[in-house]
Amino acid sequence: MVQSRSSVTVTESWAGTKEKSFGVVREYRQQVPLPTNRAGRLVKEGPLRSLTPTKISPLAPISSVRYPETTGQDPKAVDPAESLKPSRCPVAKEYHQARTHHPVLASTGCTKDFCQAGRAVHTDEPRIGENRAIEIVEKEAKGFLEELHREQFFATDEAFTSRLNGVLTEIRSNACEGFIRESRKHGTIGGNWDQTPAELEFGIRRAWRNARKCIMRSHSDELKLCDLRNVTKSTQMASELLQNMCEAFNGGNVVPTVFLFPPRKVNSRGPMIWNHQVLEFAGYQMEDGSILGDPASVELTKSCIDLGWEPPHAKTRWDLLPLVVMAENDVPAVVEVPSPLRDLIHIRHPRFGDEFAKLDLRWVSVPALTRLGFDIGGMQYTAAPFIGWFMDAEIGVRDLADSFRYNALPDVARALGLLNGRDEDVIEDLEDLPEYERLAVLSRAQTELTYAAHWSYQQAKVSMSDTLTASMKWCRYDDEFKAKHGFRLPADPYWLAPPQGSIVPTWHRGGAPNYQPKPMISKHVQDPLKAWEREKPDGFVVARHKIVAKMRPKRPGLQMRSTTNDDMLKTWGKSNVQDSPALHLPNPSDRPNTVLQTAVEEEKASADRPEFSMSVYFCSAGTFAEKTAVKLHGRLSDLSKSIPGVSVCTGIRTLNQLDPCTVRSNELVLAIVSSTGQGEVPTNGCQFIKICDNMPGNEVKVPKTSFRYAIYGNGDSRYSSTYNGAALIVEQRFRKLGGLAFAEGLYHGDSAIHATALQALRPWWAKLQPAIHDLATDSPKLKRSHSDQVVHGHLFEPVGYEVEAKSRFRLRSRQLLDGFHRGTVVTTSPSLREGYQGTHLVTLDVKDNLYEDLSCIQVLPINPPAKVRRALRALGVNASDITTMNISDMEKLTYSSLLTEYIDLEAPIRQFEWLDSLPPATKSPINRELLSPQSALDSLDRLYTAGILPADDTITTSICLALAPLHPRTYSVASSLSYTSPPTMKQRKSGIFPPVHNHLDILVKPFPQGRFSQAFLSCPSPTPLRYRLLPSSAASLLSLPPSTPLIIVATGAGFAPVRCLLQRRIAASRTSSSSNQGSSISLFLGLKPADVPLLSDILNEAAAEGLMNSMSIVSSNEEKVRVYDKLLEEATREKLKMAVGRGCWVFVCTNPEAAKGTRAAFEEVLGKGGIDGVGERWVEEIF
Repeated sequence: MVQSRSSVTVTESWAGTKEKSFGVVREYRQQVPLPTNRAGRLVKEGPLRSLTPTKISPLAPISSVRYPETTGQDPKAVDPAESLKPSRCPVAKEYHQARTHHPVLASTGCTKDFCQAGRAVHTDEPRIGENRAIEIVEKEAKGFLEELHREQFFATDEAFTSRLNGVLTEIRSNACEGFIRESRKHGTIGGNWDQTPAELEFGIRRAWRNARKCIMRSHSDELKLCDLRNVTKSTQMASELLQNMCEAFNGGNVVPTVFLFPPRKVNSRGPMIWNHQVLEFAGYQMEDGSILGDPASVELTKSCIDLGWEPPHAKTRWDLLPLVVMAENDVPAVVEVPSPLRDLIHIRHPRFGDEFAKLDLRWVSVPALTRLGFDIGGMQYTAAPFIGWFMDAEIGVRDLADSFRYNALPDVARALGLLNGRDEDVIEDLEDLPEYERLAVLSRAQTELTYAAHWSYQQAKVSMSDTLTASMKWCRYDDEFKAKHGFRLPADPYWLAPPQGSIVPTWHRGGAPNYQPKPMISKHVQDPLKAWEREKPDGFVVARHKIVAKMRPKRPGLQMRSTTNDDMLKTWGKSNVQDSPALHLPNPSDRPNTVLQTAVEEEKASADRPEFSMSVYFCSAGTFAEKTAVKLHGRLSDLSKSIPGVSVCTGIRTLNQLDPCTVRSNELVLAIVSSTGQGEVPTNGCQFIKICDNMPGNEVKVPKTSFRYAIYGNGDSRYSSTYNGAALIVEQRFRKLGGLAFAEGLYHGDSAIHATALQALRPWWAKLQPAIHDLATDSPKLKRSHSDQVVHGHLFEPVGYEVEAKSRFRLRSRQLLDGFHRGTVVTTSPSLREGYQGTHLVTLDVKDNLYEDLSCIQVLPINPPAKVRRALRALGVNASDITTMNISDMEKLTYSSLLTEYIDLEAPIRQFEWLDSLPPATKSPINRELLSPQSALDSLDRLYTAGILPADDTITTSICLALAPLHPRTYSVASSLSYTSPPTMKQRKSGIFPPVHNHLDILVKPFPQGRFSQAFLSCPSPTPLRYRLLPSSAASLLSLPPSTPLIIVATGAGFAPVRCLLQRRIAASRTSSSSNQGSSISLFLGLKPADVPLLSDILNEAAAEGLMNSMSIVSSNEEKVRVYDKLLEEATREKLKMAVGRGCWVFVCTNPEAAKGTRAAFEEVLGKGGIDGVGERWVEEIF
């Protein structure tokens, strides 16, 4: 993303008389756009007349519209007409092409005599928030619409002319008199014009692409627009921004989004946001002159306090400031950041865990810049915050490391022991080291801090980019842009040069063109704090209370706007819009009329063509797919040398370079496809998708024998709703083109398991290699067909449910092999009996896999043998029969395994299309509406009883694919190995503590027809199962000393981790050589009466060990008294407040409703902002 304000701190000053003496040219005085014809060549013009406010010229034909030159150009400025003349010099040619492509260029502040390339902020950088002459506004609007027209936003010249005339009319009708800061005179100010959402989204994406200081611009086409131009009040601005930001945060899988508020009106400042970022730490100026928190936020913190914000009673260096917004013609609103955005990332290190834990370094989850705005077509959007993701160097090299910010490097160096082993009489601190040694120590500390930042964000499952990947992506993106347009994107080397120096590819690219096209991202000309001081009404009284944004209920899915061709069609009408311009769709008329013609020409050119060829394609927003494609291409090249008649196409290509009309029937297409955003196809694959979707079915001609394809889907199973979404889309298009799946077709890779390209390629290659060998040697040779057969419409119909079903079952197969282990249910207590409604304690044997305390376990509730036998009978197959579904990584998948571990027999049947394939005589008694709500097993029994089943093998396979796959259930671990398998004295002395047995307890609340209840609680032990172990949010409690005081609030099955914690402390108490430090746990439990006997033993045991300070159990009652109500009793309040003040930790393990009530109770007990003061000592696990 555009680098956050927190990454650089500079002293800002506006260019005045002093800067003018150096020849600094104000915006539009240096680079006046030259008029061009439709061919892009320069044309001559005569004198132009200005538009006056008293007499606005009537609309003339577009060819006659002219704009006056701006007067007052600095004599030392370079004449753009002279400096950009095309010549044999490649640099001059590149600048000329850039200038021709961008007729509206803003000043970069450099002149013939004065270059500002080494400055972080140029003195003449364009700003938003000021009046502009009507000529300038019209020129920028015209340039913006012309850019849209070049990108084929308008289908015809007439549509463009109509839109431009309408915009010019709107600008002139809204024009008025005012002071123009550029000329320092009064004049006619250009009015606003209404931009459509489609135009706006194009504008913000293009502005990001033009951002000279940003290295992440390769993601600009993924930027979403959240259109909030109808919001005009300060409080509503804050609420809408925070709500939509929570949705864009997307649980850590960040969707880059701009939240656009109304544009600035003429003669006004526009809406503004005080914060530099939505998530910003406070900086408190202490009495001794030191600063607690972020030194960059001292002024803003003071202003927030003056406006009525009350900091937490116990200030820390990680206190989040409130959001302060100021709508146009409205007073500021102070709104606290809601809890979904308040969670901080604790910076930890996998190799230096204790050392980094003591440093207590943290950072916010995402950057959300708020003091930058957008300048689009003459319109100035002064409040347009946008959310993205961090690059690791922003945190590890700048935010936490800068000496004028948190200055963490010296502390990191000491924590890592980088100063150990030195003569303490000579070297006392880091500053005493020789400069070259100090640089080495700081560089090592900086490297480890940056690594820790990236690792911590990965562990928290929050999007982050690393410096090397970002640099590689930028280089590739810039090279692709130049190859397409003939010139490079604008770049400011001061910002793009990596802190790691020559290790990163960007370092070696040399000088990049530093120009500034529009649309652009820029700062506001005014400081919002100073603007408020000027505007504040006399006698303004601060409201001393906290405003909390009221958040809407979570929406089922992210509803950010993403402009598509359909959106444009709705906006402009089909007669005015073509396909998306960035895709450059080939004209069908330019293609060969038949594949036959192409084939004949190819065979004439090469009589000894190989029997089949292999080509490798990739599409990815990052570098993982490209790296995997390179490795795959190398292996294919080596393999082809040993197989006669097989060739590999030279090099790898992006998916956009695959033309569906030229794929041959003897070709094997291999694609590595990564997903981006919400399971979307990355930009370098969108063109291929668009071409496939726009191919008329009655005109495309292909061979009878279709090509073969194999896809590696690079997804992340932690985001299950969008997992490998792009790979599924690509597979659908391959099938629509008549492609035949090869080696299963789509292989579901999982970046959560395979972190490197080599790890990802290895299992896929194990399938590809033998399949390629068999295809080339054992199978009949592929023969080229020269038929003119036209592709019929059915090839372009949506892919049937069987394809998606196979993909789902393949994923389950991969999970069973890669992540899930085999275990057994040992005991269940109490046994399932009629009328019992309490919780069950279930003991599992997890074999050789040691589990961590306070972790979680995912259990796959496989179907019991009795139900599997019923399903086998209905389908008419034997348990040992081999399926023909080809969905497993195993060589042979039996029906017994399929119905036991893959299919959910309790869920309804998903599809009934297979019924249409039954013989006519069997269809009459079938009632689909009756079968739909029933479980799959009951439906199969009904069909079997009616004589409809069993059927032939094809229908049996279709039925199995129509059944729902099993999904795992997640439970908290309710036991501790240190308690259930304590080490012997001999083991303690040796330091090796292997468990006597590896049993794990969970608490299960049975539900009618519940999958776990049906599969395990009602079956005799031992019962086999599949499981995998996962970390939980309560893991931070493991690092606490056993004597650390705890306040625990738990309800129902939330007692499971509490039971584990109690067992852990009991075991520690029994093995400790020192006496108990005293009662340390205050326990508040909300339980049903039936659950109390199940938990009484461990509670009594903990009390006997002296671990309990107090205990309060609230059973279900008619008065609706909840467990969190006990926190508010008079005798309890003061004790809780005192305990928290002394450093007590709070562990809340409840359902969402009880967690909310507990938070509210503690907020009342501790006072306003009390929970924020608790910080990391507040641990929640919501179930």
